[in-house]
Amino acid sequence: MSTIDRRRRLGPANVIPLTFSTTTDKESDYLQTQKLFIKLSNIPTAAGSSFIQSGNNLLSSSVYGPRPSFKRTFNSKAAVKITFQASPFLSTVNSLNKTTEVELPYQITESTILSTLETACSNLILLDKYPKSTIDIFVNLINTDHQTKFIDLLSLIHNSVNMALINSGIALKNFPTAFVYESSIFINSIHSSVYNEDPETDLQNEELLALYIPNSASAELNKSLDSAVRQLRQLRAELNQFCLASL
Repeated sequence: MSTIDRRRRLGPANVIPLTFSTTTDKESDYLQTQKLFIKLSNIPTAAGSSFIQSGNNLLSSSVYGPRPSFKRTFNSKAAVKITFQASPFLSTVNSLNKTTEVELPYQITESTILSTLETACSNLILLDKYPKSTIDIFVNLINTDHQTKFIDLLSLIHNSVNMALINSGIALKNFPTAFVYESSIFINSIHSSVYNEDPETDLQNEELLALYIPNSASAELNKSLDSAVRQLRQLRAELNQFCLASL
């Protein structure tokens, strides 16, 4: 009669079982939909570059400069030029294909992308440190789908540019982060130079780089902005940790 040693199945006597934090279905869905895949320095010839994937959304951003400007007029600060381009081979439904009708929340508005990026970059970069220079930023939308709202795509575009600027080593005011709150409010912001020990009071020290609200502002806009800043800072901490690990 053969005997079986069951000690390996039981494990050590002082074993401690693994415990996992419980999350609600809503939190789990949020984490899945907000999952980001980021790669930096994917374009060797650029001063800084980033590649971002979230679901079926693929984005690539690159920064060139600061490079000397050969204009005859002297500029006391650098000029920023942003170029946005979508791939002509997009197989998904989007408003760039003018033969296809797309619902309003999913329509890609190039003017909004460029205006918010120009505003954010002008407020973020320390342009005075680069007189008589130019900084060129290129954003390529490789792929998207009809299930991604434009405001959510706008956040990915801004974060792609933010990561490329950080990767370039260009002088910035602080670490930028873009975030969308409940698909209704888009913000791209940095923490100001003022810090408070109280987390709730410190929410007022967020400096907005760009703001986009597609619908009419609600009466609880300030409350929504505070909630957006709380979640944005969680994302900023993760992105900051990722950049530090990439050094």
